[in-house]
Amino acid sequence: MNFADETNCLNCNSPLLTDYCGDCGQKKAQRISFSLLLKIMQRGIIEFKSPLIFTFLGLFINPGKVYREYLAGRRATYFNPMRYAFWVLTFAMFVAAYLDVPLYDLGMFNTDDEKNALPTYALEIMNLVESTFIYVTFFLALICAVCLKLFFRRDKYSISELYIPCLFNISQPILIAVLLILSGYYTSVYGLIFYTTFSAIYFVWGISHLFQQITWWTYVKVFLAGVLSYVIFVIMFSFVSFVTWGVKIGFDDAHNAEIESKLNTITVHERSK
Repeated sequence: MNFADETNCLNCNSPLLTDYCGDCGQKKAQRISFSLLLKIMQRGIIEFKSPLIFTFLGLFINPGKVYREYLAGRRATYFNPMRYAFWVLTFAMFVAAYLDVPLYDLGMFNTDDEKNALPTYALEIMNLVESTFIYVTFFLALICAVCLKLFFRRDKYSISELYIPCLFNISQPILIAVLLILSGYYTSVYGLIFYTTFSAIYFVWGISHLFQQITWWTYVKVFLAGVLSYVIFVIMFSFVSFVTWGVKIGFDDAHNAEIESKLNTITVHERSK
């Protein structure tokens, strides 16, 4: 194929007016030579690692700056927030599953006999949280964004914009949980206290520096917004969990009753013979 004679983009078939496609952004295709192969390899590593590492380090060193710059339009410098959160959460779930450590265990500090004595609804809720961990985190970020807007109504950021820093902020401490899981401290009292304290401080510190004017009242409002969001989330999730558990119990009872009725019918039929 003679790429030099191509007048349309080979990626999206749009007319090429310059060396770069105006629709998809792809550069005019060339035959892959050895020098071009080296460039592709180098560019692939840099383009993948640079935004990811820059975002990873930035969220630990100066999260407020990451939030502000991303919302201000500096998007190519940072990793996609949705993808970043999804990868972090997926990585945490993989590590927890591989080491057989539950991310949420209602009987974490109970003995085996006490765990076996937990009510059925507690086990159902725990399993539901485990299976919907990623979606729960994304939903919690939305609640945080709404609560922040309630406390910062006069600020320029909308709920949609506040969702991005909230998602970044809630996802980043999950990496600390991964370290605690790997070190074996995640299921200990001290590990839980450390993780909870770190998450709370990180939330207040990071989100507060999103706003231009930082005073002690800013920290207080961010803290109150965080507490309110978690209270609302627990109430909503508990309600949904209990409803889901109740519906499941109802279906199970109906299914068991149907099976029992069929068995009784078969028994009667055999006796009649």
